[in-house]
Amino acid sequence: MFRIYIILFFLFFIKVVSAQTTISIDSVSAYVGQVVKVCDKVAGTFVTKGDKPVTYLNLGTDYPNTKLIIVIFQKDLINFPTSPSEYYKSKNVCVTGEIGVYKERYQIIVKMLDQIESK
Repeated sequence: MFRIYIILFFLFFIKVVSAQTTISIDSVSAYVGQVVKVCDKVAGTFVTKGDKPVTYLNLGTDYPNTKLIIVIFQKDLINFPTSPSEYYKSKNVCVTGEIGVYKERYQIIVKMLDQIESK
């Protein structure tokens, strides 16, 4: 079972590292399901309450009109030396990952620190 997790991790890592397409934040809808790099300003942040908080970094504009949401689940916060909601607030960043859609909003789920570059 442990080997499967290691293999999945490396496949995910290779997929993220192999992303060669940098796109504008206004074109994320055309890249759903693809691994890309998107750069813009973190316009707002939010952390949910509860046992397993989720961190949201809103790119482009703040919620509810955000153009792309960076999602970091509580289990992945161990990979970040500081609170992402505080550290990246109002900074220009580039995020690399697969564009997904959840509740009609575009998102990239981030699991590792190296998926986000601060500019």
